[in-house]
Amino acid sequence: MATPNYLKALTITIILHAPLLAAEDERAKIPVLTLKELESEMINQSLDLKSKNYEVEAAKEKRETLSSNYIPKLTLEGTYKYVSEIPEINMAPGRTFKFGDNKNYSIGPTLSMTLFDFNSRSQMQNSLDKTTSAKENETKTLTSHSLFKTRLHYLNLVFLLEKRNLTFESLKVAKKQFNDVAAKKRYGSGSRLDLLTAQKEVHELESQLKEIDFNITAEQIELYKVTFHQKIKEENYTQGLNKLETLNELQSRFAHYHNNIPGVQSNAKVKSIRDLSESFESQANAISSQRYPKIVLFARTSLDYPNGPDLTRFNQNAVGVSLSMPLFDGGELSHNMNEKNLQAMVLKQQALNEERNISESIQLAIKRIENLQEQNEIIEKKIEESEDIANLLYKSYQDGRGTFIEVERANIKRRESKLSLSLNQYQIIHNLIQLADVAGE
Repeated sequence: MATPNYLKALTITIILHAPLLAAEDERAKIPVLTLKELESEMINQSLDLKSKNYEVEAAKEKRETLSSNYIPKLTLEGTYKYVSEIPEINMAPGRTFKFGDNKNYSIGPTLSMTLFDFNSRSQMQNSLDKTTSAKENETKTLTSHSLFKTRLHYLNLVFLLEKRNLTFESLKVAKKQFNDVAAKKRYGSGSRLDLLTAQKEVHELESQLKEIDFNITAEQIELYKVTFHQKIKEENYTQGLNKLETLNELQSRFAHYHNNIPGVQSNAKVKSIRDLSESFESQANAISSQRYPKIVLFARTSLDYPNGPDLTRFNQNAVGVSLSMPLFDGGELSHNMNEKNLQAMVLKQQALNEERNISESIQLAIKRIENLQEQNEIIEKKIEESEDIANLLYKSYQDGRGTFIEVERANIKRRESKLSLSLNQYQIIHNLIQLADVAGE
């Protein structure tokens, strides 16, 4: 029984498309190194972040130290001394009575507690709380900046791969056209100028590919320095295989920052500066409180020797209250307080300036994104037009009605239009990750 014609056609189609399907399956199996994976690795591996976290822990420990200074303290106190002369009295001829001994000692526990310090302790506690908060916000700022660096180098690498693909496709077209020009030259219908022009374009594109390959390697190294992710070093990104996310995928991830404008007041860097300013203000208030009396309660029990003229050990118990306050310090407290207040004012001005700069940067980034999006619509039309022009000019050249120089110019325009679209998309994503940096995400 003869095989129907449609079955033969289907069999031939399957045979012809089998290699293409296999190639697509191989490309689908290529593991994609996502940006989120690199971000996670950066946060885990960053020595700067680990160092900053230690600073936060140190600030918390200092805060706890102040708290412990204002709870009852139990200490063991002891003294020993030897005196050469002991007071004495003559009781009778040849008989004296000493009021003590050459050896003296006292040892025992003492309990002390600050009862009142005119809010000095509370102000210092608030100052250390604000310092700790400032350190935590510094850590958030460093994290967002580190994420921005990771995203930027990843974006650079993705863009270079896109640029390499565009250049490689242009090189394939240029080589095909060079072969056509060489064939026409052999048959006597082409000129040497056309041949040299076609050859020059091939060499130009090969040179560009070499430069792009080097830039890919350099950006790969920079990305590894930020993240220390081993996959960055292991992969060879000059083989033409896309092992990273695309520009479209990156833009989709950060697109919501265009509409959700981050608040300047919530920026971690601004909050850190304001926290430090408030910390200095609290320190100034704490210094001012030192002008007033400080009351301390103490209780002591000790074993003393001697008991006056009776050279025996005895137990002594004492409870009391001590009061201390400065009467004259040469202006030390006033100058210290003024110094802290001035430092607070400096930081307030810095926070205000930072808010203004961030606000202007946000507005500029948003306007730039909108402008680039409008440009993209024009560029897409230019790409279609340049494609048609290049094809028409090349066909005209093949028919002997044009020169290859015109074809080359059209090819350059087509390549530049495609690259402009990728560059615009790169700049849009760059501004979006800047907005993410401001938001601290």
